[in-house]
Amino acid sequence: MTVYALLGCVAMSVALVSAARGAQTQTSEQQTPSTQAPGSKSQPSKQQTPQSGRQPTNQKQLPGPPILPPGYRLLTLNEGRAIAQGIAWTDDEEGLSPDCSHLVHALYQQAGYAYPYTSSLDLYRGARPFLRVRYAHPGDLVVWRGHVGIVVNPQEHSFFSTTSSGARIQSYHSAYWRARGYPHFFRYLMKAPLKANVGATEGSSHLPQH
Repeated sequence: MTVYALLGCVAMSVALVSAARGAQTQTSEQQTPSTQAPGSKSQPSKQQTPQSGRQPTNQKQLPGPPILPPGYRLLTLNEGRAIAQGIAWTDDEEGLSPDCSHLVHALYQQAGYAYPYTSSLDLYRGARPFLRVRYAHPGDLVVWRGHVGIVVNPQEHSFFSTTSSGARIQSYHSAYWRARGYPHFFRYLMKAPLKANVGATEGSSHLPQH
């Protein structure tokens, strides 16, 4: 009888050990997905990033087509070219020309397009008689916060302005001006309505030139 009792105890111990090992295996299998849970949560959060509505800070913001007040028109392409071609200062190494906003004001006055003097900061924000446009024409204003010039050739990204080193033609796509941020382009707004089949306005402009 004693032998049979010992054999029964041994069998029961083996059964308990087997049951314990089985429970540990199930527990480890259940815990395996939980260790990957943080990783699985991070993936949807990355996918939701484009849906947050945020745009890259360096993305260029372009205005829509300009809305002209009744009885007004923008300068034509040919009129803008006349402003660019009529620039009096082709070079000024001695820095004798006025500051940028006064220079632009003087050049527009010289071309016959008068407007009250306006600082470059106010021009950047938008000031009459200029209307912001998507693409530059010759003669348009190219404006950063604190600086303004006159577009000479949009295909070459060139503009005329004055800096501490003097008045000259530069490229608004150069590294220096790119560091200043994206410029705004403004076109002169005239009271006289444009007659049919004369010149071109922003609405009928051709492809982008910058």
